[in-house]
Amino acid sequence: MVEWIMRSFLALAVLILINAPTMAREVPVADVPSLLRAITVAEPADRIVLQPGRYRLRKVLITRPGAANAPITVTALNPLQTRIETDTAELFKLDAPYWVFENLDIRGGENARHAFHIVGRADHTVLRGNHIVGFHASVKGNPQKKISPDNVLITGNAFYNEAPRKTAEPVTLINVVGGDNWRITKNFIADFAKGGGDGISYGAFLKGGGEGGLFERNLVMCEWRHKDRRRVGLSFGGGGTFRCTGPDCPLEHQNGIMRNNVIINCPEAPGVYINRSRDIAIHHNTIFKSWGVMLRFEDTFATVQNNIMSGAVSLRQEAEVKSDDNIQTGYPFAAYTPGIVRKFKERVSDYDAKFSNWIDKADVMKMHSTMDGFANWLARSSIGRGDEMLKSLFRDPGRADFGLQKGVAPPTVPYEYGKVKVDFCGRARGKAIFPGAIDFSAGPCNVLALRDQILNRFGVSY
Repeated sequence: MVEWIMRSFLALAVLILINAPTMAREVPVADVPSLLRAITVAEPADRIVLQPGRYRLRKVLITRPGAANAPITVTALNPLQTRIETDTAELFKLDAPYWVFENLDIRGGENARHAFHIVGRADHTVLRGNHIVGFHASVKGNPQKKISPDNVLITGNAFYNEAPRKTAEPVTLINVVGGDNWRITKNFIADFAKGGGDGISYGAFLKGGGEGGLFERNLVMCEWRHKDRRRVGLSFGGGGTFRCTGPDCPLEHQNGIMRNNVIINCPEAPGVYINRSRDIAIHHNTIFKSWGVMLRFEDTFATVQNNIMSGAVSLRQEAEVKSDDNIQTGYPFAAYTPGIVRKFKERVSDYDAKFSNWIDKADVMKMHSTMDGFANWLARSSIGRGDEMLKSLFRDPGRADFGLQKGVAPPTVPYEYGKVKVDFCGRARGKAIFPGAIDFSAGPCNVLALRDQILNRFGVSY
């Protein structure tokens, strides 16, 4: 009997030790060697705290795991006085689970591709409250040895570039290939132009065979401080991963949700793009000065409901959609206008190059100007993108001011298919169904507060 009691007590003690929370250890670092050392020997629950200063880093490989109840955290004591700088292709490469990076000001140079490369076993990575500027793809997700990182959270960060990236490589600030249940919420994503190659860039996409991704309550400003080139807001599928055609091609994404996002100033591209992705829900987004929502390829199916958008829902190459109770201010055919104008200008330029002795350069420039004028007129008009209609509803949508014009009643729709419970500002939605990201029954919603709160913490003027 005594022996049985002793064994029971021993088993209970072991169980308590196994489930006991790991004691947190704060590890202050004040220079690059101490930071690298702290990361190399990190244990679960360590909190690595950067003291004020500048840290010039090359590639940092992270392979030591944290734990579910004891993640390893890297943070800054004073975000306003602390900066990490790099010009390496990838800065932090994570191949281990349960790491948190928060309150960091990270600046990349001309050659910097990724601030965070999240691969393989890096499940449950958290990027929270960071300011990340100057990368082709600030966050890159990839499988490694056929294992993809899952359950990654990216929330409350600012991602943008101060100038178009001088590259023909992909430029997508959050570029995820593979991985399930990535949550991208409450971020400011802006100015992600690609200066070379095909000139097409994305604010963020999830593709490569993932499932269950979420874009929620993000503010995407395709053009903020600089303009030009083709900038797509948010996407499931991006430009495609699987180079094949036909019914046997894998899906780029399944069961993804895009809700309560504000996407503005993407004049040469759709605000939302769905490529070979299925069972996608696009609900309660506000999209201004873009070509609406575009779905492409026969494997694609999405529900597009309760959104407000410049442009319209358009389908290409046998994509399918269930579209209800959206306010759209344009027509689907108009989404092809930027591509038609671009092709025409390219042909004129090619013709000029071949027959420059017979064609006056001034005539070529005049044709370019005429086509640009036509495209701009169509974009504003009710048969194109219809920007003017949304300007008559909202005070200054081009600056993300979605307060209602004086005397204007907010638009409503009869049903709510998406069952979205809160709005962009996190307020509970009322009984009346307001399309778009803002529920006007709860009063004004300052969309720019999301951006300003992040940038103010890092002393960034705007």
